Amino acid sequence: MSSEDEDTHDDESNGRSQSKQQQPHHRFSKPQDNFKMCLENGVIPDAAMIHAARKRRQKAREQGEFIPVEEPKEDKSKKRTVQEDGDGDGSDEDDDRIDMSAITGAKEREERREQFNAIQREDSDAEDSDIETKEWENQQIRKGVTGAQLVSAQQESIISQYLMQSSGRPASGNGHFSQTFHNNSNRRDRGATSGDDEDGTLAGLRALTTAELLEQAYATTSVGLAKRLGQSKPRSTIGGNVAQLSAPSKGGGMTGESKPTGGPRMPQQILTQLTERHRATVELHQKHEDDIEHITKEIKLLQMDHLSCEQRAPVAAAKYRFYQEFRCYVTDLVECLNEKVPLVAALEQRTLQLMGRHSAMLIERRRQDVRDQAKEMADACKTTAKRLPDDPERIRRAAEREGRRTRRRRDREKNETSDSHYDGMSSDDEIPDMEAARYRAALQSAELEARDIFSDAAEAYGEIEGILGKFEHWRDHDMPAYRDAYVSLCLPKIVGPLIRLQHITWNPLVPALDSSAGGGGGGGSGAVSDFEHEEWFRAVTLYGCRSDSASEADLTDDPDVRLLPTIVEKIFLPKLTALCEQYWDPLSTTQTLRLVRLLKRLVRDYPSLRLTCKPLRALFQTILDKLKQSVDNDVFIPIFPKQAQEAKSSFFQRQFCSGLKLFRNITSWQGILADGALKELAIGSLLNRYLLNGMRVCTAPDAIGKASTIVYTLPRVWLTAGSPVVQSMDQFVTMLRHLESQLEPAAAMNGELIEQIRKILSSLHVLSA
Repeated sequence: MSSEDEDTHDDESNGRSQSKQQQPHHRFSKPQDNFKMCLENGVIPDAAMIHAARKRRQKAREQGEFIPVEEPKEDKSKKRTVQEDGDGDGSDEDDDRIDMSAITGAKEREERREQFNAIQREDSDAEDSDIETKEWENQQIRKGVTGAQLVSAQQESIISQYLMQSSGRPASGNGHFSQTFHNNSNRRDRGATSGDDEDGTLAGLRALTTAELLEQAYATTSVGLAKRLGQSKPRSTIGGNVAQLSAPSKGGGMTGESKPTGGPRMPQQILTQLTERHRATVELHQKHEDDIEHITKEIKLLQMDHLSCEQRAPVAAAKYRFYQEFRCYVTDLVECLNEKVPLVAALEQRTLQLMGRHSAMLIERRRQDVRDQAKEMADACKTTAKRLPDDPERIRRAAEREGRRTRRRRDREKNETSDSHYDGMSSDDEIPDMEAARYRAALQSAELEARDIFSDAAEAYGEIEGILGKFEHWRDHDMPAYRDAYVSLCLPKIVGPLIRLQHITWNPLVPALDSSAGGGGGGGSGAVSDFEHEEWFRAVTLYGCRSDSASEADLTDDPDVRLLPTIVEKIFLPKLTALCEQYWDPLSTTQTLRLVRLLKRLVRDYPSLRLTCKPLRALFQTILDKLKQSVDNDVFIPIFPKQAQEAKSSFFQRQFCSGLKLFRNITSWQGILADGALKELAIGSLLNRYLLNGMRVCTAPDAIGKASTIVYTLPRVWLTAGSPVVQSMDQFVTMLRHLESQLEPAAAMNGELIEQIRKILSSLHVLSA
């Protein structure tokens, strides 16, 4: 572009500005919006036009002017024409005319207030508007220009600036680009004119290729940037910054002193950069070769794994089919048990209630007999009082009671055991034949109903051997998975309902065969107390056992080694607890001894039954509670004067022997229950409270005989020197010493009694007085 063109352009711009200044301008006049005109003509605005529009709006805000975004629409319906009357004839219409000046002033003030509020709102939204405008500009630029076009335009801009500055017309702030080329031209031809220098320089530059021009332009730009940075910093840091800018790249091999400050790169620099690039390429190539070698090894390993997987595929497929089938079996088994378990629990509860009613009937009958006999004895002592007529029910109960005693006496005479028997030691648990038959029929009905519960189930779902066979097949097929599935914890719950169903009438407190009229137990398999001879016990014991895995180490690692103890703990101990609570009679020596023997055997044979076992602790607590109830409700020893005492068949002797029998039953639990609890029941509650009171009203020979029986009933462990049991028998020892002091040593019979008292005291480790 020539200087004339520039002058013409400046004149035109000055003329336009003068014409704009001469045009009248109002504060609220609509400005000329070139930007809107361009948009209407379909022209895409560039960055300069957008920037100018933003500046114009900002200036309008600062001057307080309001430029609406859209042209307001005028409502023609609200316009009206004001016609002025030119005659001025002073008619009545002029008198009625209203002065609108005040209203117009208020309206103008209201409009100015609205304009001020609008300007304030636009000022608050200025930042958001600028951000949105800038984002819109960037989107428009990205839509119209590609990355390649931007790079090409940038290169053309750099070359054009470089050529312009080299020709002696640099842009403002960029005159340093042509310094190097001016110096070179001055050195070549100092006598030439400035115009000739510029023409020669331009000719030389045009002879270069585009790549060479870009290289020289970038080099000149870097040198100029270094100079500008050096001038803008303090003097102490100029040298360091220039050296940093002129230093070669890392590993280049050239120092900052040898690098030229301008012009094209030296051959040494090119060689250094090529060497560095070659080294980096070699390292990258080596890395790629290592990666290829690593990938090759991985491919080989994957091929081997693939081959191994193909070989194991049939085994995995067979295992998958097995687990799918076993999953279906377990699902069906769980559904079957969910349906049958409530029936088993209901039947078991009904059977326990049947046994409980039978035992409660016997206990209540015995207690009623005691009350009847006590009333008879009390009525016999009242000779002067008027006797009431006898109750028919009491007469019937007395007749039945004497009949049972007569039958037991005949049985003892037949067995020749009548001499060693004391009245009151036998259990009065006989019932009529009709009631016994009815009770046995109810138990047999429960057994038949138990057999019908799983009658519709297959062998693999309704029999213990079938279920254990399925799980044993899994155990042999995949032992690790079997162990990880915790099957050993689930098996007791799976086979538990079937075992409970087989022992629905199981009662170890009664004999196995009940041929007498008043057996009180169930017949058939329900009366079998030794469950270790049953088929399910053998199946559970042999579960998982093989001839080649009988070593101790294999049994230690066997997850099912505790299967049988767990079944006994989870099934039979709760069953025994329920039987003790509802059926067991502590006054029955037969039931007590059978229960004691069973518990001793279970504790001895099954190591898991320890004090930490919750079912076992619940069973022991039930036994203690039942013994306390029996001491409180079943012991009654009437106290009468000595002249009213009769022979062995008297009511007093019978009740004392009944209390002594309970004392023996309590002490039979020694070694199973805690000694402290048994001592409190036997010594504190029974001996000191009931038996000693009865012995004090007996004759000396009778009292000494009873004392000897009590001492020999006590466990030998309790009679050691310094034992807490011996120390708690102070009242018993005092009573013996009192009897010894009343006996005359001169009498022959008294000498034997005194010797017997001394033996009793010596067994208690107490010296006689």
